[in-house]
Amino acid sequence: MDYYHQIRNLLEGTYTLRIIQNFFELFFKIGPYLIISIVLNVSTVQYFKKRKINFTAGSEYVSILLASLIGLISPLPTYAAIPIGISLINIGVPFSAVITFIISSPLMNPSIFFLTVTQIGWEMAIVRTAAAFLISVAGGLLTIKVFRSLNKIQLVDEKIDGKPARSLWKEIYRNTIYVGKTFSIAILISAAVKALISPQFVERMLGGDAKSSTLAAIALGIPFYTCGGAAIPFVDTLLQMGMNKGAVLAFFISGPATKAETLYAYNKLLGKKVLVFYLSLTLLFSYAAGIIYSLF
Repeated sequence: MDYYHQIRNLLEGTYTLRIIQNFFELFFKIGPYLIISIVLNVSTVQYFKKRKINFTAGSEYVSILLASLIGLISPLPTYAAIPIGISLINIGVPFSAVITFIISSPLMNPSIFFLTVTQIGWEMAIVRTAAAFLISVAGGLLTIKVFRSLNKIQLVDEKIDGKPARSLWKEIYRNTIYVGKTFSIAILISAAVKALISPQFVERMLGGDAKSSTLAAIALGIPFYTCGGAAIPFVDTLLQMGMNKGAVLAFFISGPATKAETLYAYNKLLGKKVLVFYLSLTLLFSYAAGIIYSLF
C-alpha cells in the first residue's frame, strides 16, 4: 500500500493519473458486459459453423431481405463475410443478396447489440440495427442495377475454413484474449480523450450543427474505429461529453467501411468497382442517416 500511495502522490494532479483513473472506471463499467458479449459472440459463431448459410428464395428481392436479416445476427467481420458470401453464388444465391449480407454482417450482431444496449441505451441499439438493415437492403437493390454482370463471379484460391474446430471453452478463451487487447486499447484511448479534451471542444466539434458534426464523426471513424464492440466505450465517452446522437450513428455506420482490412478484402476479392460502390454507399448513407437522426 505504501508504494500505491507514493505513486499516487507522485502523480497527483497530473493528466497521467486522470487517464489511469478514467481507464479503470471505464474498464470496470464495461468489463462484466464484455465477458457476456464474448460468450454470446462465440456461441453464435459455433451455431453458424454447424449450419449452412443459405438465403436463396424464389424472388431476388426476398433473398435480399433474408440476407440482410441473416447478416444482422451473424457474427462475421467483413474479411470473413466476403469469401463466405461469394461461395454462395455457386449454389444460386444472387450477387445482390451476397452484397446485402456482406454489408449488414459487420454492422450488427447479437453481441454488438447487447453492448450497445448496456453502454449507450436501447434507442441507439434499435436505431443502429434499423440503419444497418436499411443500408444493406439499399445496397442489395442498387446492386441489381449496377452489378448484374458480376453474378458470375467466382471465388479463386480462397479457403473459407480449413482449420479444425475448437471447443467452446477454447474459443471463449481465444476471443477473451483477442477482444481484451482490442477493448483495452479502445478504453485507453477513451480515458485519454476524457482526460485531455474538454467537453466544450467535443460539443463544438461533434455536438453542434448536424451537417458539420456528422462529417466530423465520419472522419473520426477512419483512425479510431476498431470494431463494432470496441468502438462503443470510445463513442460512449464522446457522447457523454456532448457528441450529437446523429454523429454517433454516422460513426457506427461509416467506421467499418474505412477499416484497412475492409478495404483490402473488398479490393482483393470483389474488385475496385465494388469497393468504390461500397464506400460511396456507406459514406453517403451514414451522412444522410446522421443528419436525419439528429433532427429527432
